[in-house]
Amino acid sequence: MKVALATWNGRVSPVFDVARQVVLLDIEEGRVVSRREEALPGTEPQAQADRLAALGSQTLICGAISKAMAGLLAAVNVRVIPFTAGDIEAVLAGWLAGNLPDPALSMPGCCGQRRRHRAGGRCRDKTLVTKEGREGIMKVIVTGSGGKLTDAVDPRFGRASQFIVVDMETGAITVHDNAQNLNAAQGAGIQAAETVARLGAQAVITGNVGPKAFRVLATAGIKVFLVKEGSIAEAIAQFKNGELSETKESNVEGHWA
Repeated sequence: MKVALATWNGRVSPVFDVARQVVLLDIEEGRVVSRREEALPGTEPQAQADRLAALGSQTLICGAISKAMAGLLAAVNVRVIPFTAGDIEAVLAGWLAGNLPDPALSMPGCCGQRRRHRAGGRCRDKTLVTKEGREGIMKVIVTGSGGKLTDAVDPRFGRASQFIVVDMETGAITVHDNAQNLNAAQGAGIQAAETVARLGAQAVITGNVGPKAFRVLATAGIKVFLVKEGSIAEAIAQFKNGELSETKESNVEGHWA
């Protein structure tokens, strides 16, 4: 049996549609007999599916995956174990032990795009309902020009200086540096979207988002809210008060954002 694990920096890639690499495993009688890394195009669904089929993979273990991609893989008889997260070695051990899907090795919320938590052996919805009726958004990321709440929202998504992560339940705030993408020649939006997915956010507040980054965010089930200007604190307040509208598409060309 051939099993492919979509990888990114030693972990399961958060979005398979744009994954650029898999670890391909030959498994016999419950043990790995060979292992190698293989490149993926990381572009359009058909190209991605064709490459995986050409590698002879029968099972794919991955993070988020679009319906279009999942359908293409099903058509070539590739079984998909989606919404998996964690270190590659831990995921592989879980697979060999027959423990996947496993809540401990899943993207935030054991049921992928519908954020849920385990209770009594079943998945039950755990949603945060604000006074405006927003459901399911428990963690929000704001693109910041700095790491303080008084700093301005960075209008760029992929090349934002900082990602400000806000826990909507507890109010806790953490700052994640995005320096690796500031001067990236290309792919900054996609890499930033993968980082947002890995951080477990259900929504992003930013000034602008390009088409490729938006596709990755949408595939991961992450909503995008746009603001024109103001501080990070003001953007969070506007979100809580229902003053920001969710965008259903990108609003700039990818090279700008």
